Formats: sequence, C-alpha cells, structure tokens
Amino acid sequence: MLRMRSLRRALLPLVLVASPAAAQLGFGSRPPQDSVPTAVSPASPRAALQAFLRHANAADWDGAAEFLAVPTAQRERAPLLARRLKTVIDQRLALDANTLSPLVSGDTLDGDLTGDKVADLLGPTGREESLRLVRVGGPPVRWVFSQATVNHVDGWFEALGNPWVRERLPATLMGEGPFNVYWWQWIGLGLAIPVLVLLAWGLGALLRTLLGRIARRTVTDWDDVLLEHLRGPFRLWAAALAGGPVFALLELNPRANAFVAALTRGLALIAIFWALLRLIRIAQTRLQNAAWETGQGAQARTLVPLLGNFLRVTLAIIALLVALAQFGYPVGTLLAGLGIGGIAVALAAQKTVEHLFGSVSLAADKAFRVGDWVRAGTTEGEVQRIGLRSTSFRTIDRTVVRVPNGRLADERIETFGERDRILLRTDIDLTYDTAPEQIQRIRDALEEALRAHPKIWPDAVRVHVVAFTDSAVRLNVVSWFQTTDWTEFLQIRHDMLLQFMRIVGEGGAHFAFPSRTVYHVTQPGQGTPPVDG
Repeated sequence: MLRMRSLRRALLPLVLVASPAAAQLGFGSRPPQDSVPTAVSPASPRAALQAFLRHANAADWDGAAEFLAVPTAQRERAPLLARRLKTVIDQRLALDANTLSPLVSGDTLDGDLTGDKVADLLGPTGREESLRLVRVGGPPVRWVFSQATVNHVDGWFEALGNPWVRERLPATLMGEGPFNVYWWQWIGLGLAIPVLVLLAWGLGALLRTLLGRIARRTVTDWDDVLLEHLRGPFRLWAAALAGGPVFALLELNPRANAFVAALTRGLALIAIFWALLRLIRIAQTRLQNAAWETGQGAQARTLVPLLGNFLRVTLAIIALLVALAQFGYPVGTLLAGLGIGGIAVALAAQKTVEHLFGSVSLAADKAFRVGDWVRAGTTEGEVQRIGLRSTSFRTIDRTVVRVPNGRLADERIETFGERDRILLRTDIDLTYDTAPEQIQRIRDALEEALRAHPKIWPDAVRVHVVAFTDSAVRLNVVSWFQTTDWTEFLQIRHDMLLQFMRIVGEGGAHFAFPSRTVYHVTQPGQGTPPVDG
C-alpha cells in the first residue's frame, strides 16, 4: 500500500504536466473551432485546407469533396475519396494549416507557381509522394487538392495500419474511435498496459536476483539497502523503456504516437528522479547514523534534514522543467519570462525568499541545534525542527511555536545548549543582630561548602557581603557547577541551598525577612499617652 501511494505521488507531476499534451488530443477539452482569420484570404491555400478539415470534421463529405480535383470518371466516388483522404491525414500526418500561405497566390518562393506542397507521404511502393494543393481558375479563384494527390488517396488508404491485422480483423474493429485511433488499436493499448507491468516485474525480479547475489558477497550493507529502495523506480523505468517498442507495434497516428512517446519519456524521467530522491533519503539516513556513532548526533539532526530538504526541492524544480520540456512546453521562453518578471516575482515572494535565506543563515552560523533549549526574543523552548521556512519550538507548556526563519535570524538568540557550566547565584539576608564575627564565620563556611562539591568550578567561588538593606545584611553567593544537564543542576542547587540553611543555623544567625521598626519618642512633660484596652 505504501508503494502504491509512493507511485501515485510520483505520477502526480506527470498528470499535471501531461494536461497540455492531452488537450492537443482532445482529452478533457472541446476540439478547437476552426475559423478563418480576417487577414487570411478566403481564396488561399490555408483557407482551403481549413475549410476541407471543417467539412470533414462535420462529416459533410459532399462539402469536403468540393476541395478535391476529382476526374470526371470518379465523380461519384468523390465523397468516399474525401473521407479516405481525411483518414490518411489523421493517421499519417499532424497538419497545421497555419504553415500554409494565407495569400491568393500561394507560396511563390518555392518555385512552384501553380501549387503548394502540404506534406510528403510514403507511398505503397516505398517512394515519397506529395500531398499538394493547386490553384484553379475562376472566377472565383480557389485552391483544391491536386489530381495527382487524389489518385494516390486509395493507395495511401490501403497502406494504413498493419496489413496482417487489416486482412484478419472485422470491419468494426477497423473503424476509427476517439482521437482518430482505430478500435483495434484501443484494444491493443488496453492489453499493452498489463503486458508492460508483467514485463517490468519480471525484469526487475531477474535483475534483483542477480545483483542480490553480488551484494551478499560484499562486506557493507549499503548495496543491499540500495537494491531494496530502488526496486520501484527500476520497475517503472523498465516499463517506460519497453513501452516504446510495444506501442510502436500498434502503428498509432502521429498525434497519438507523439503523446504516447512523450508519456513513456515522462515515465522514464519520473523513474530516474524517483530513484534520485530515494538515494537522497538513503544518504540522509546513513549520514545521521554515522553522526550518532561519532557523537555528533545533535548537529546531524539539524544540518542533514535541512540539506536533504534543499536537495529535494532543487531536484523537484529540475524534474518539473525537464517534464515540461518533454511535453512541448517552451522551457527557454518560460525561463526568459521568469527573468523578465524577476522583479515582480521577487516582490511577491520576498517573505518566502527571506525565510529561505534565514534558514541558510541559521545553519551556517550554527546558532542552535535540534534538541537545544533556546530563548529567541519572546519565545523560549526546545528546538524540535528546523525547516526551510520556519523553526518549531516546544515550550515549557508543551505547546509548539513556529517562528519564521527570516524573523528568527534577526532576533537575539540565547542558546542554553551551548553552556559549558551552569551558574548558581543567590542572596542570603541575615538579621542586623548578627555579629560581624558570626557573619565572617558563616561566609567562610559557605565558601568551604561550595568548594567541597565535586562538580564545582573552582576558579570562581564568590561569597561576600554586598549590601545593607532595609531589614538585613546581604551576603551574595556566586559559583558555577561543571554540568550542562539542567536536571542534574536542579538537584545540585537543591542540596546546596539546604546546606546553606544548616550553616546559617549552626552559626547562630537567623534569616531576615522584610520588616520595619517604628520608634515612638515622647516629648518631655507630655507623659505617657493612654493605651486603649
């Protein structure tokens, strides 16, 4: 089921890019309505071909026959000849009437002053024969298919399709279905798909068996992983590769054949890009595992997914451009248009580009890694994910906050994960009735207790009287402990603060609390004021 979902995701871009090519065949769209532009003379070769095709598409064979130079002896066969000529054009040619001259005189630069060549066809004898329009006098002047062209119609028609098939299939299957494709060809297309699937499956199994024997003899396991993950892309590639010769047996008309050829090339390209995506995923996994083994797992969780996402996006853009080129899109013109409209695109996507470059800046500066506890602006939490557009933080309330990378790159970032030690700082307030000698003994005992701890950083242990507050003598305690584990530090701080309480008690002192002493002074001769009950 997972493989089928992967295959559907891989085929989705092909369906999207195939829509213009499908539209040319009429898939999901109405056939274009022929109309003679006002700049085209109604007595020109272009107008004549357009009118013939218009009548033929409407099954008006009498009207289409008016554009054939039919000999008098075959006048009764004129509608049949027109129908056969239309079938030959549909099956053998991909005509574009706009390539013909729009002038009454036709194309006079080719040296043929009386006619214009529409196309060349391979005749039954193997020689090229011309499909020509000639000008006939009037009034009015008009253009028709030449008598030589009309004489070749029966031969061209009889040579259509596979002679062996034509001789053995019933007339019903030799009729034209949708998009000028014979019914027997439609049946062949339906049968070709399961044949290609079975062929790709068999070829993939055979090759996997052969390569598996070689892979089992190697000392590494990356080749086994490669074989397992590239099985799907290889089968798709094999089916696309075999599709060319299989579909060639059906002898489809040029339009259908061009679409099928583009489809098989597109499937082959999808298989290649699918395989490249799998290779990126395999390399990403192996880099992360190697980083864990060397003790650089946190950095790998940050940089490797970011690099993998960047490579996948780049590969998707390249695949899209290649697929567009395969289906006839002018990629060069598209890129030129993007260059001309680059300013507008930049203005419209400036925030997206800002966030993208912000992610690159964060990765290059190594401001933080996945798993670090970070304070950035008003946001504080554990880094969960660093994406191409935003970074996710898990806050202390267990919520997830996503900050755009462009804004994050401009913030003041405080990374707790970069600490080499953790600070313990606290104030101890003693009452004013504590003697200076007591304070000195308490101060020395506090410093001795700090230096006796096995995790203390001995270069800086400070215990000093720093202030006389309104209600206390204040001792300030500053020290660092050599740990980066916040949970371990919490236990260390807990133990040290309890020990500080014992030292103060053993020193005969008391902790001060906010209080105020009011002195009542009585003036001489006033006596003592009465005290209410």
